[in-house]
Amino acid sequence: MFVAMNRISCTPDYIEKFEHMFKTRAGEVDKMPGFHWVKILRPLKEDQPYVIMSYWDEKSQFEDWMKHEAFKLGHKRGFDDIAAAKAEGKEPPLKSNMELYEVFAE
Repeated sequence: MFVAMNRISCTPDYIEKFEHMFKTRAGEVDKMPGFHWVKILRPLKEDQPYVIMSYWDEKSQFEDWMKHEAFKLGHKRGFDDIAAAKAEGKEPPLKSNMELYEVFAE
């Protein structure tokens, strides 16, 4: 099994929109071959990031998802907000740090 873990830091004024985006997600990833489930973790402390963990059979299936048109469409809202902030010379409202793991024991 393979796990993709994305740590997302949001500016305080973006938290509500960020959470709304996940609550209203299209669910297209659920249809991808090799996908099992996704968990979105909310931090309990202000200085901690959100953590999005998706579980897959294999790394290659996750990589296929990252290239898929549905991924681009599903993440467009956040990508557009980042691009707009950069165009205005502002700090992006969210930052992402992707980490990839292989499950070797349970």
